[in-house]
Amino acid sequence: MERPSRPPDPTAPKPIRVFVADDHGIVRDVVKLLLSRTAGLELAGEASDGRALVESVLAASPDVIVVDISMPELNGLEAIRKIKARGFAGAVVLLSSHDERRYVAEGLAIGVTAYVHKDDAFERLIEAMQAALRGEVWLSPRLAAFANDPVEPTPFQRLSPREHEVLQLLAAGHNTKEAADKLGVSAKTIEYHRLNLFTKLEVKGLADLVRIAVKEGLIEP
Repeated sequence: MERPSRPPDPTAPKPIRVFVADDHGIVRDVVKLLLSRTAGLELAGEASDGRALVESVLAASPDVIVVDISMPELNGLEAIRKIKARGFAGAVVLLSSHDERRYVAEGLAIGVTAYVHKDDAFERLIEAMQAALRGEVWLSPRLAAFANDPVEPTPFQRLSPREHEVLQLLAAGHNTKEAADKLGVSAKTIEYHRLNLFTKLEVKGLADLVRIAVKEGLIEP
């Protein structure tokens, strides 16, 4: 005879809900496995690109987001900007293979609370999330040493958020019309941004934009 199940304890603390965004399925699977083995944590949702993250994260209402920098459609940093602009007040943890100090500086500037390098043991991710939820800044040891060093903005970093989006779409192979449709603007607007990109980045063609997009983590090489 089966024992009757116990009703949920109303005094028990609610689990921390985590949303995971990474374009590599194996990384999402590892993070989900880690969550399933850690008491008090549960999956709130997942996304494989930055635009899907922006579109779904507010509806999922997670307590913390774990997001990669290099993702298709919209990179992690731009996605975070959009989410913050829409009122997301939860903790944000970057989980990335990038270890340049400019990414750390930019992340902290837009509201990232923790930065975990993918070479770290995945258990560090739990430590980082817990610190972020307490409102503390947590950085991988390999990044903490230079996190506060001054960083001279590059021409790429001086681009506007919309120019970053256009650069990523064009470099990923979308033509003018496709980029316009994705951003909900006219083809003329995309052409205007393209000319601005050529001028600001001091390049002459699409191949140069692709090279910069790869270097900056907007697209995979």
